[in-house]
Amino acid sequence: MTVSTTIISLLILYAVTHLYDKGRRIQHELPSLRFEGVWTSYVVSIVNCFCTKFAIEEACKKYGDRLFAFPLVGQWVVLARSKEHIREICNAPEDVLSMEAAAEELLQLRYTIGPEFCNETYHIPAIRTSLNQNLSVILPELVDEIISSFKEIDEKAMKRWTLSTKLVSRFRRRGRKDIEWVPLDGLSTVSRIVCRASTRVFVGTSMARNEEYCRLASKFTNDTLNAGPIIKFLIPKFLRPMTGFVYRAFYGHHRRMLALLQPVIEQRRMAMSASTTRPSNDMLSWLMATAEPLRPHSNESLAMRMLNVNFVALHTTTKTLTHAIYHLASQPQYIPILREEVERYLGADPTEWNIGKLGRCVKMDSFFKETLRLNGLGAIWMPRLAMTDFTFVDGTKVTSGNFLATAAAVVHEDNNIYDRPRTFDGLRFCNLRSSKENAFDEGSDDWMFRSTGTSESYLSFGGGRHICPGRFFTSMEMKCIMAYLVLHYDVRMPQAGVRPPDEWYGPTSNPARNVMVLFKRRELLLPDAVNVCIYDATSYRLCYPRFSQFVYIES
Repeated sequence: MTVSTTIISLLILYAVTHLYDKGRRIQHELPSLRFEGVWTSYVVSIVNCFCTKFAIEEACKKYGDRLFAFPLVGQWVVLARSKEHIREICNAPEDVLSMEAAAEELLQLRYTIGPEFCNETYHIPAIRTSLNQNLSVILPELVDEIISSFKEIDEKAMKRWTLSTKLVSRFRRRGRKDIEWVPLDGLSTVSRIVCRASTRVFVGTSMARNEEYCRLASKFTNDTLNAGPIIKFLIPKFLRPMTGFVYRAFYGHHRRMLALLQPVIEQRRMAMSASTTRPSNDMLSWLMATAEPLRPHSNESLAMRMLNVNFVALHTTTKTLTHAIYHLASQPQYIPILREEVERYLGADPTEWNIGKLGRCVKMDSFFKETLRLNGLGAIWMPRLAMTDFTFVDGTKVTSGNFLATAAAVVHEDNNIYDRPRTFDGLRFCNLRSSKENAFDEGSDDWMFRSTGTSESYLSFGGGRHICPGRFFTSMEMKCIMAYLVLHYDVRMPQAGVRPPDEWYGPTSNPARNVMVLFKRRELLLPDAVNVCIYDATSYRLCYPRFSQFVYIES
């Protein structure tokens, strides 16, 4: 290759990169951690992928409460950390700073999920009204599915274990009251329980216990989260519609979901048309009731909508609950504290649980709020896309087309707000509730210390106009799962006291994968005459109706 050919090739590459980068570069004068340029910004953004949280912390130390520009792969984002800036972002109208447009662009929802989901958001009113108004009604169904999920997990985990009359007698003579610790993959176990419990509320029992449905719902969530950034950062805009079509056709999520849900949808339509039939109290029926008066929706449209509602519900709940269980297993001193509270207010019989009793479990609520504070969804949260030029009160101007977000991890670990902010304190917010003095300027309002409460100092559920509408259901679901867990199991890590570090992918954090958590059932209840030799679901339920327990001896 001649020198002239090389020079021409480099010039063409530079021109193409410059044109491709033109729409991604920041369009205003703001301080930034590194120098901006066609090549430099890409290099810095790639480096930041491996230390995003640290880089944002360094920028916040350098610029204090000022807004600053931070380079991510393929784009810049304007970050805010001060309460005043965060409050302005939260209160800005949707047509000025848009959360929906930001989510659509960052996750490329128009191409991964489909344009209909972006154009029609009638699922949000269904969540905000129907779901939240029926929490007390759906709680028994939710708890029943949680119990069934734990039993199913026990059955699968214990296939290699049998009950031996001879060994049980030996256990009695030795006075042993424990059973062996069973290792289970933390993330996949939680994902399975959350998927079944959520599906029971969304579609009903038949789909909650359908292996293919649960597998499809979980796979769709993972595929969408992985495909969105790839399309955004690697595919030019003019190729994205075709890429989205190929992606949806290749994976066939919507087609497979329609095959599963079509009989259920048809059954619901018949029930809705029959005045004598009481409609089902689940998300599918609420969506149909919300959508049908406006425009009759096809079965395919409703199946797609249910798949997408599952996507919204499963991702954050699974991550948060897994983080919480990792904290519980690595700091088992919290187990008796939470267990005592559950036994006092909820009781040992899950069929007697209700919303009022659940609301009294303030220590468990604090445990989840602290988990969300310390192990949220990432270093950056509450994304917004500037639809028009936006000027903050301090005079800082952000031009149309730029992304804004909050430096959530820095806010949540601010020494001026929280005492020992990098240390997990499961009772932090419970103690703040009962204390006359607290770290918030807003006063001692009890709402501020609940896991579902929000403020400029606590951003896990967003804020302002776009506060998460499903946070009450998510909180209820996680508490029910945790309550059942601490009542019936002890948990610990293989290495006592060692919590696996979070996995970071750029600005996003996730609970560590492939981590084994040790589970052990509580209270060995042995009948006087043990004559069952093989473990199965029937005897499992009949012999021990209270705790559904067995003695498992490795064969």
